[in-house]
Amino acid sequence: MTSDQNSTFDALMEAAVDAIIIISREGIIERFNRAAETLFGYAEDEVLGENVKMLMPEPHRGRHDGYLADYRKTGEAAVVGRGREETAIKRNGETFPILLSVGEIHQEGRRSFVGFVRDMSEYHAAEERVRRLEDRLLHADRLVTLGELTAGIAHEINQPLTAIAAYADAGRSMIDRQGDTPREDMHSICERIGEQSRRAGEVVQRLRKMVRSGRVSKSRYQVNEIIINVLLLFEYELKKANIDLDFCPLEPDLVIYVDEIQIQQVLVNLVKNALDVINDSGIKNGKVSISVRQKQSELEISVEDNGPGIAEENRAKLFEAFFTTKEQGVGLGLSICRSIATAHGGNLRFTEPEQGGSRFTLRLPLELIG
Repeated sequence: MTSDQNSTFDALMEAAVDAIIIISREGIIERFNRAAETLFGYAEDEVLGENVKMLMPEPHRGRHDGYLADYRKTGEAAVVGRGREETAIKRNGETFPILLSVGEIHQEGRRSFVGFVRDMSEYHAAEERVRRLEDRLLHADRLVTLGELTAGIAHEINQPLTAIAAYADAGRSMIDRQGDTPREDMHSICERIGEQSRRAGEVVQRLRKMVRSGRVSKSRYQVNEIIINVLLLFEYELKKANIDLDFCPLEPDLVIYVDEIQIQQVLVNLVKNALDVINDSGIKNGKVSISVRQKQSELEISVEDNGPGIAEENRAKLFEAFFTTKEQGVGLGLSICRSIATAHGGNLRFTEPEQGGSRFTLRLPLELIG
Protein backbone atom coordinates (compact mmCIF):
# COMPACT_ATOMS: atom_id res chain seq x y z
CA MET A 1 0.00 0.00 0.00
CA THR A 2 1.07 3.60 -0.59
CA SER A 3 1.68 5.94 2.34
CA ASP A 4 -1.68 7.64 1.68
CA GLN A 5 -3.42 4.27 1.70
CA ASN A 6 -1.66 3.34 4.91
CA SER A 7 -2.76 6.60 6.51
CA THR A 8 -6.37 6.02 5.46
CA PHE A 9 -6.25 2.43 6.71
CA ASP A 10 -4.81 3.55 10.05
CA ALA A 11 -7.50 6.19 10.39
CA LEU A 12 -10.24 3.64 9.70
CA MET A 13 -8.73 1.25 12.26
CA GLU A 14 -8.71 3.91 14.95
CA ALA A 15 -12.17 5.28 14.12
CA ALA A 16 -13.87 1.86 14.15
CA VAL A 17 -16.40 1.34 16.92
CA ASP A 18 -15.82 -2.43 17.00
CA ALA A 19 -12.58 -4.02 18.06
CA ILE A 20 -10.42 -4.98 15.05
CA ILE A 21 -7.55 -7.43 15.40
CA ILE A 22 -5.28 -8.47 12.54
CA ILE A 23 -3.24 -11.66 12.94
CA SER A 24 -0.78 -13.60 10.79
CA ARG A 25 -1.53 -17.06 9.38
CA GLU A 26 0.17 -18.46 12.49
CA GLY A 27 -2.08 -16.46 14.85
CA ILE A 28 0.39 -13.73 15.83
CA ILE A 29 -1.21 -10.33 16.52
CA GLU A 30 -0.11 -7.68 14.02
CA ARG A 31 -2.65 -4.88 14.62
CA PHE A 32 -4.83 -4.06 17.61
CA ASN A 33 -7.01 -0.98 17.25
CA ARG A 34 -8.10 1.48 19.94
CA ALA A 35 -11.53 -0.16 20.39
CA ALA A 36 -9.75 -3.48 21.00
CA GLU A 37 -7.56 -1.83 23.64
CA THR A 38 -10.66 -0.53 25.43
CA LEU A 39 -12.49 -3.84 25.13
CA PHE A 40 -9.71 -6.19 26.28
CA GLY A 41 -7.75 -3.87 28.60
CA TYR A 42 -4.39 -4.25 26.78
CA ALA A 43 -2.38 -1.54 25.05
CA GLU A 44 -1.45 -2.40 21.46
CA ASP A 45 2.27 -2.61 22.19
CA GLU A 46 1.55 -5.20 24.90
CA VAL A 47 -0.06 -7.66 22.50
CA LEU A 48 1.85 -7.13 19.22
CA GLY A 49 3.85 -10.28 18.50
CA GLU A 50 1.78 -12.35 20.93
CA ASN A 51 -0.47 -15.24 19.96
CA VAL A 52 -4.12 -14.18 19.64
CA LYS A 53 -5.14 -17.17 21.77
CA MET A 54 -4.21 -15.04 24.80
CA LEU A 55 -7.61 -13.37 24.30
CA MET A 56 -9.47 -16.68 24.50
CA PRO A 57 -10.47 -18.73 27.54
CA GLU A 58 -10.08 -22.49 27.65
CA PRO A 59 -10.81 -24.79 25.90
CA HIS A 60 -10.45 -22.62 22.74
CA ARG A 61 -7.08 -21.24 23.89
CA GLY A 62 -5.52 -24.70 23.83
CA ARG A 63 -7.12 -25.61 20.50
CA HIS A 64 -6.68 -22.41 18.47
CA ASP A 65 -3.26 -23.23 16.99
CA GLY A 66 -4.74 -26.51 15.78
CA TYR A 67 -7.67 -24.69 14.19
CA LEU A 68 -5.28 -22.49 12.19
CA ALA A 69 -3.08 -25.45 11.20
CA ASP A 70 -6.13 -27.36 9.94
CA TYR A 71 -7.23 -24.36 7.88
CA ARG A 72 -3.78 -23.94 6.33
CA LYS A 73 -3.76 -27.63 5.47
CA THR A 74 -7.33 -28.18 4.24
CA GLY A 75 -8.67 -24.72 3.43
CA GLU A 76 -11.88 -25.60 5.26
CA ALA A 77 -12.87 -22.68 7.49
CA ALA A 78 -14.75 -22.97 10.77
CA VAL A 79 -15.00 -19.22 11.40
CA VAL A 80 -13.52 -17.44 8.37
CA GLY A 81 -16.16 -15.73 6.23
CA ARG A 82 -18.92 -15.97 8.81
CA GLY A 83 -19.89 -14.57 12.19
CA ARG A 84 -20.74 -16.39 15.38
CA GLU A 85 -20.92 -15.87 19.11
CA GLU A 86 -17.89 -16.82 21.15
CA THR A 87 -16.43 -16.09 24.58
CA ALA A 88 -13.38 -13.87 25.08
CA ILE A 89 -11.25 -13.03 28.10
CA LYS A 90 -10.04 -9.62 29.28
CA ARG A 91 -6.71 -8.73 30.82
CA ASN A 92 -8.24 -8.96 34.32
CA GLY A 93 -9.44 -12.51 33.66
CA GLU A 94 -13.10 -11.58 33.13
CA THR A 95 -14.82 -13.60 30.40
CA PHE A 96 -17.55 -12.04 28.28
CA PRO A 97 -19.64 -12.90 25.19
CA ILE A 98 -18.61 -11.55 21.81
CA LEU A 99 -19.84 -11.62 18.23
CA LEU A 100 -16.79 -12.58 16.15
CA SER A 101 -16.54 -12.09 12.38
CA VAL A 102 -13.34 -13.22 10.65
CA GLY A 103 -12.12 -12.43 7.16
CA GLU A 104 -8.99 -13.37 5.24
CA ILE A 105 -6.67 -10.72 3.79
CA HIS A 106 -4.58 -11.41 0.66
CA GLN A 107 -1.86 -8.78 0.33
CA GLU A 108 1.58 -8.61 -1.25
CA GLY A 109 2.00 -12.38 -1.52
CA ARG A 110 1.02 -13.09 2.07
CA ARG A 111 -2.17 -13.96 3.90
CA SER A 112 -3.45 -12.77 7.23
CA PHE A 113 -6.73 -12.70 9.09
CA VAL A 114 -8.81 -9.80 10.36
CA GLY A 115 -11.24 -10.25 13.22
CA PHE A 116 -14.08 -7.88 14.03
CA VAL A 117 -15.14 -8.23 17.66
CA ARG A 118 -18.31 -6.81 19.20
CA ASP A 119 -19.06 -7.00 22.92
CA MET A 120 -22.42 -8.76 23.40
CA SER A 121 -22.63 -8.28 27.17
CA GLU A 122 -25.18 -5.46 27.04
CA TYR A 123 -27.21 -7.28 24.40
CA HIS A 124 -27.39 -10.38 26.60
CA ALA A 125 -28.24 -8.26 29.64
CA ALA A 126 -31.09 -6.63 27.68
CA GLU A 127 -32.32 -10.08 26.62
CA GLU A 128 -32.32 -11.15 30.26
CA ARG A 129 -34.27 -8.05 31.29
CA VAL A 130 -36.87 -8.75 28.60
CA ARG A 131 -37.10 -12.38 29.71
CA ARG A 132 -37.69 -11.32 33.31
CA LEU A 133 -40.41 -8.89 32.23
CA GLU A 134 -42.05 -11.64 30.18
CA ASP A 135 -41.94 -13.96 33.21
CA ARG A 136 -43.60 -11.30 35.36
CA LEU A 137 -46.27 -10.74 32.72
CA LEU A 138 -46.98 -14.47 32.48
CA HIS A 139 -47.17 -14.68 36.27
CA ALA A 140 -49.51 -11.68 36.48
CA ASP A 141 -51.78 -13.16 33.82
CA ARG A 142 -52.04 -16.43 35.77
CA LEU A 143 -52.90 -14.56 38.97
CA VAL A 144 -55.58 -12.51 37.19
CA THR A 145 -57.15 -15.64 35.70
CA LEU A 146 -57.07 -17.51 39.00
CA GLY A 147 -58.60 -14.46 40.67
CA GLU A 148 -61.50 -14.67 38.23
CA LEU A 149 -61.93 -18.33 39.21
CA THR A 150 -61.86 -17.62 42.95
CA ALA A 151 -65.40 -18.85 43.62
CA GLY A 152 -64.75 -22.15 41.88
CA ILE A 153 -61.40 -22.66 43.60
CA ALA A 154 -62.91 -21.89 47.02
CA HIS A 155 -65.72 -24.35 46.30
CA GLU A 156 -63.24 -27.03 45.24
CA ILE A 157 -61.29 -26.67 48.49
CA ASN A 158 -64.39 -26.29 50.64
CA GLN A 159 -65.93 -29.56 49.46
CA PRO A 160 -63.28 -31.92 50.90
CA LEU A 161 -62.98 -29.81 54.05
CA THR A 162 -66.74 -30.05 54.61
CA ALA A 163 -66.60 -33.80 54.02
CA ILE A 164 -63.73 -34.16 56.50
CA ALA A 165 -65.74 -32.30 59.17
CA ALA A 166 -68.81 -34.46 58.51
CA TYR A 167 -66.88 -37.72 58.73
CA ALA A 168 -65.13 -36.55 61.91
CA ASP A 169 -68.52 -35.69 63.49
CA ALA A 170 -69.89 -39.09 62.50
CA GLY A 171 -66.90 -40.82 64.03
CA ARG A 172 -67.27 -38.88 67.28
CA SER A 173 -70.98 -39.78 67.44
CA MET A 174 -70.13 -43.46 67.02
CA ILE A 175 -67.63 -43.30 69.85
CA ASP A 176 -70.13 -41.48 72.12
CA ARG A 177 -72.78 -44.15 71.65
CA GLN A 178 -73.17 -46.83 74.26
CA GLY A 179 -71.52 -50.10 73.34
CA ASP A 180 -68.61 -50.89 71.15
CA THR A 181 -68.29 -49.17 67.79
CA PRO A 182 -67.73 -51.72 64.99
CA ARG A 183 -64.10 -51.66 64.00
CA GLU A 184 -64.88 -51.72 60.28
CA ASP A 185 -67.08 -48.60 60.59
CA MET A 186 -64.31 -46.59 62.23
CA HIS A 187 -61.83 -47.89 59.66
CA SER A 188 -64.12 -46.74 56.84
CA ILE A 189 -64.55 -43.26 58.35
CA CYS A 190 -60.80 -42.81 58.85
CA GLU A 191 -60.19 -43.95 55.28
CA ARG A 192 -62.67 -41.40 53.91
CA ILE A 193 -61.15 -38.61 56.00
CA GLY A 194 -57.76 -39.52 54.56
CA GLU A 195 -59.10 -39.48 50.99
CA GLN A 196 -60.68 -36.05 51.39
CA SER A 197 -57.56 -34.67 53.06
CA ARG A 198 -55.45 -35.84 50.14
CA ARG A 199 -57.95 -34.31 47.71
CA ALA A 200 -57.73 -30.92 49.46
CA GLY A 201 -53.94 -31.21 49.50
CA GLU A 202 -53.88 -31.88 45.75
CA VAL A 203 -55.99 -28.78 45.11
CA VAL A 204 -53.61 -26.63 47.15
CA GLN A 205 -50.62 -28.17 45.38
CA ARG A 206 -52.09 -27.38 41.95
CA LEU A 207 -52.72 -23.79 42.99
CA ARG A 208 -49.21 -23.41 44.37
CA LYS A 209 -47.84 -24.52 41.01
CA MET A 210 -50.08 -22.13 39.09
CA VAL A 211 -49.10 -19.09 41.15
CA ARG A 212 -45.38 -19.75 41.12
CA SER A 213 -43.10 -17.57 39.03
CA GLY A 214 -39.64 -18.14 37.66
CA ARG A 215 -37.81 -19.52 34.67
CA VAL A 216 -39.43 -21.81 32.16
CA SER A 217 -39.04 -25.34 33.52
CA LYS A 218 -39.65 -27.94 30.85
CA SER A 219 -40.05 -31.60 31.60
CA ARG A 220 -42.02 -34.61 30.35
CA TYR A 221 -45.74 -34.64 31.14
CA GLN A 222 -48.71 -36.71 30.05
CA VAL A 223 -51.11 -34.74 27.88
CA ASN A 224 -54.29 -36.09 29.46
CA GLU A 225 -53.09 -35.29 32.98
CA ILE A 226 -52.32 -31.67 32.04
CA ILE A 227 -55.82 -31.18 30.63
CA ILE A 228 -57.61 -32.95 33.50
CA ASN A 229 -55.84 -30.76 36.06
CA VAL A 230 -57.06 -27.69 34.15
CA LEU A 231 -60.64 -28.90 34.01
CA LEU A 232 -60.72 -29.51 37.76
CA LEU A 233 -60.48 -25.72 38.18
CA PHE A 234 -63.73 -25.26 36.26
CA GLU A 235 -66.01 -27.81 37.97
CA TYR A 236 -67.84 -25.15 39.95
CA GLU A 237 -68.17 -22.67 37.06
CA LEU A 238 -69.54 -25.33 34.74
CA LYS A 239 -72.19 -26.44 37.23
CA LYS A 240 -73.14 -22.88 38.11
CA ALA A 241 -73.58 -21.86 34.46
CA ASN A 242 -75.12 -25.20 33.44
CA ILE A 243 -72.59 -25.60 30.63
CA ASP A 244 -71.60 -29.04 29.36
CA LEU A 245 -67.94 -29.84 28.92
CA ASP A 246 -66.91 -32.69 26.66
CA PHE A 247 -63.39 -34.09 26.89
CA CYS A 248 -62.27 -37.41 25.48
CA PRO A 249 -58.80 -38.34 26.74
CA LEU A 250 -56.23 -39.23 24.09
CA GLU A 251 -55.82 -42.97 23.68
CA PRO A 252 -53.11 -44.01 24.06
CA ASP A 253 -51.84 -41.10 26.14
CA LEU A 254 -48.81 -39.17 24.90
CA VAL A 255 -45.90 -37.61 26.77
CA ILE A 256 -44.77 -34.13 25.70
CA TYR A 257 -41.80 -32.00 26.76
CA VAL A 258 -43.24 -28.70 28.00
CA ASP A 259 -43.50 -26.27 30.89
CA GLU A 260 -46.61 -27.77 32.49
CA ILE A 261 -47.73 -24.55 34.17
CA GLN A 262 -47.45 -22.46 31.03
CA ILE A 263 -49.40 -24.97 28.93
CA GLN A 264 -52.04 -25.13 31.65
CA GLN A 265 -52.10 -21.31 31.58
CA VAL A 266 -52.93 -21.40 27.85
CA LEU A 267 -55.70 -23.97 28.35
CA VAL A 268 -57.15 -22.13 31.36
CA ASN A 269 -57.35 -18.95 29.27
CA LEU A 270 -59.01 -20.73 26.35
CA VAL A 271 -61.57 -22.55 28.50
CA LYS A 272 -62.31 -19.39 30.52
CA ASN A 273 -62.84 -17.39 27.31
CA ALA A 274 -65.21 -20.06 26.00
CA LEU A 275 -67.26 -20.02 29.22
CA ASP A 276 -67.35 -16.21 29.26
CA VAL A 277 -68.59 -15.91 25.67
CA ILE A 278 -71.33 -18.46 26.29
CA ASN A 279 -72.42 -16.76 29.51
CA ASP A 280 -72.31 -13.25 28.02
CA SER A 281 -74.33 -14.24 24.96
CA GLY A 282 -77.06 -15.88 27.05
CA ILE A 283 -76.93 -19.08 25.00
CA LYS A 284 -78.76 -22.01 26.54
CA ASN A 285 -77.41 -25.52 26.28
CA GLY A 286 -73.90 -24.09 26.19
CA LYS A 287 -71.15 -26.56 25.40
CA VAL A 288 -67.36 -26.55 25.45
CA SER A 289 -65.46 -29.38 23.78
CA ILE A 290 -61.79 -30.25 24.18
CA SER A 291 -60.24 -32.59 21.65
CA VAL A 292 -56.71 -33.95 21.42
CA ARG A 293 -55.10 -35.62 18.46
CA GLN A 294 -51.69 -36.46 17.10
CA LYS A 295 -50.95 -35.08 13.66
CA GLN A 296 -47.63 -36.39 12.35
CA SER A 297 -44.93 -34.88 14.60
CA GLU A 298 -47.32 -32.48 16.34
CA LEU A 299 -49.94 -32.64 19.05
CA GLU A 300 -53.12 -30.63 18.58
CA ILE A 301 -55.31 -29.56 21.50
CA SER A 302 -58.50 -27.79 20.40
CA VAL A 303 -60.91 -25.88 22.62
CA GLU A 304 -64.26 -25.32 20.88
CA ASP A 305 -67.47 -23.63 22.01
CA ASN A 306 -70.97 -23.21 20.57
CA GLY A 307 -71.08 -19.48 21.29
CA PRO A 308 -71.81 -16.72 18.77
CA GLY A 309 -68.32 -16.87 17.27
CA ILE A 310 -65.97 -14.00 16.48
CA ALA A 311 -66.84 -11.22 14.07
CA GLU A 312 -64.90 -11.28 10.80
CA GLU A 313 -63.43 -7.82 11.38
CA ASN A 314 -61.97 -8.88 14.75
CA ARG A 315 -60.26 -12.10 13.70
CA ALA A 316 -57.09 -10.54 12.34
CA LYS A 317 -56.54 -8.70 15.65
CA LEU A 318 -57.34 -11.59 18.02
CA PHE A 319 -53.75 -12.20 19.10
CA GLU A 320 -52.66 -8.57 19.22
CA ALA A 321 -51.70 -7.22 22.64
CA PHE A 322 -54.39 -5.04 24.25
CA PHE A 323 -57.10 -6.01 21.78
CA THR A 324 -60.22 -7.30 23.54
CA THR A 325 -63.94 -7.63 22.96
CA LYS A 326 -64.68 -7.92 26.69
CA GLU A 327 -65.97 -4.86 28.52
CA GLN A 328 -63.49 -5.29 31.37
CA GLY A 329 -60.82 -7.21 29.48
CA VAL A 330 -57.18 -6.13 29.27
CA GLY A 331 -56.51 -7.84 25.94
CA LEU A 332 -53.34 -9.70 26.91
CA GLY A 333 -54.65 -13.25 27.40
CA LEU A 334 -54.53 -14.54 23.82
CA SER A 335 -51.35 -12.60 23.06
CA ILE A 336 -49.64 -14.27 26.02
CA CYS A 337 -51.05 -17.66 25.02
CA ARG A 338 -49.60 -17.38 21.52
CA SER A 339 -46.22 -16.29 22.96
CA ILE A 340 -46.18 -19.39 25.17
CA ALA A 341 -47.04 -21.60 22.22
CA THR A 342 -44.28 -20.03 20.10
CA ALA A 343 -41.74 -20.43 22.93
CA HIS A 344 -42.55 -24.15 22.90
CA GLY A 345 -41.93 -24.40 19.15
CA GLY A 346 -45.67 -24.50 18.37
CA ASN A 347 -48.46 -22.09 17.56
CA LEU A 348 -52.01 -21.08 18.49
CA ARG A 349 -54.65 -20.45 15.83
CA PHE A 350 -58.32 -19.59 15.53
CA THR A 351 -60.75 -21.26 13.12
CA GLU A 352 -64.52 -21.14 12.81
CA PRO A 353 -66.22 -24.56 13.04
CA GLU A 354 -68.72 -25.43 10.32
CA GLN A 355 -71.58 -25.40 12.82
CA GLY A 356 -70.54 -21.98 14.15
CA GLY A 357 -68.89 -20.88 17.39
CA SER A 358 -65.13 -20.67 17.92
CA ARG A 359 -62.25 -23.10 17.89
CA PHE A 360 -58.75 -22.36 19.18
CA THR A 361 -56.10 -24.96 18.41
CA LEU A 362 -52.82 -25.23 20.29
CA ARG A 363 -50.17 -27.09 18.33
CA LEU A 364 -47.09 -28.43 20.11
CA PRO A 365 -44.16 -30.42 18.72
CA LEU A 366 -43.74 -33.96 19.98
CA GLU A 367 -39.95 -33.78 19.69
CA LEU A 368 -37.92 -31.96 22.34
CA ILE A 369 -37.83 -28.18 21.89
CA GLY A 370 -35.62 -25.97 24.09
